[in-house]
Parts: sequence; structure tokens; C-alpha cells
Amino acid sequence: MKKLLLYASLLLLLLASIFMYNYTHHVSFPGPITSIASTPWQPAALRVDALHINAPVIDVGETADGRMDTPVSQAIHSPYWSSVFWYALGPAPGQAGNAVIAGHVDRVGGDPAIFWSLSALQAGMTIAVQTNAGKTLQFMVERVVHYPANAPSQDILNSVFGPTSAHHLNLITCSGVWTGNGYDERLVVFTTQTL
Repeated sequence: MKKLLLYASLLLLLLASIFMYNYTHHVSFPGPITSIASTPWQPAALRVDALHINAPVIDVGETADGRMDTPVSQAIHSPYWSSVFWYALGPAPGQAGNAVIAGHVDRVGGDPAIFWSLSALQAGMTIAVQTNAGKTLQFMVERVVHYPANAPSQDILNSVFGPTSAHHLNLITCSGVWTGNGYDERLVVFTTQTL
């Protein structure tokens, strides 16, 4: 009986320790934003074979200041570093418009994250998106552009997020120089749907 109580106490201590670690390191588990109902056309995974990327997609909205949300964590093994984020307030990949998917370039501590090598993409390379329904959409890279991170012009915002009748997918990550508060550039990969 004493051994059983000892094991139960150790298990409770272990669970309490895990909870405290996750709480103090702001670890949370990703899921779709609650205002968007899951539908068959929503993106489920992003694949970039040339960069060995095969990442699950997390639906995100906006931050309090109106920017696209890109969740972060202080935990080294958070799913945020190996997932990508679809801006669910805009079009989905495969729909008319500029669909936007972002990903982190590095994680807490500076180790590579999912979009570490995104700058290696070149015009003509392909990207695939799998939808919730299992359909695979293909996109071809048109151009790769670096923009300043602070105060982007309205023209830049329109080129990335603005309306269009074409079917585009724009991938975004940080680039440039680390300033202590973030990177001074954003890398945008502009693509057009081919299939």
C-alpha cells in the first residue's frame, strides 16, 4: 500500500511539474481560431519539397493592433516552430485572392524553425498545399522579395494581402538583421496557382 501511495504521489508531482513548466513558458497547443468553422477547402498542410518542408497549418487571425497573428512560445519544442500559420481572415489557398501563410525563421534560442531556408526558393520552384478534403493544390514561385519590417507601405500590404481575381499564395517569414526586438526585414515569396 505504501508503494502505491508513493507512486501516486510521484505521478502527481510529475504532472504538477509539467503543468508549471508549460504555464511559466507559455506553452499552448495550436488549434483553429474559434470564429472559423473547419471546411474542406481550408489548408491542412504546406509542402515545399525543394526545402524538405512538410508542415501542418494552424489557422490564425489578427493581433490586437491589426497585424497577422503568428503565435510564439518560450518552449524550445513548441509546435509553433514546426507549423505554419494561415491568415484565416483572408482567402484560402486555391480561392481567388492573396492567400497568406507565415512561418517562423527561427525559434527561441536562435535554432532554425520551419521557414529557416525559405530564402533559398527561386522563381519556377513549386509549393503544394493539401486541403482538409485531401485535395492537393500546386503553386509556382514568381518572385522572392525583402521588405522593411517597420511601417510597410500600403502598396506593400496590398501586394501581399490585397484583393485580386488571380489565385495567389504568399509565404512570409522574418529576414535581415536581428535588432534585439525582432528582424528588420520580412521575406515574401509570391506564388501563383498552377493546379
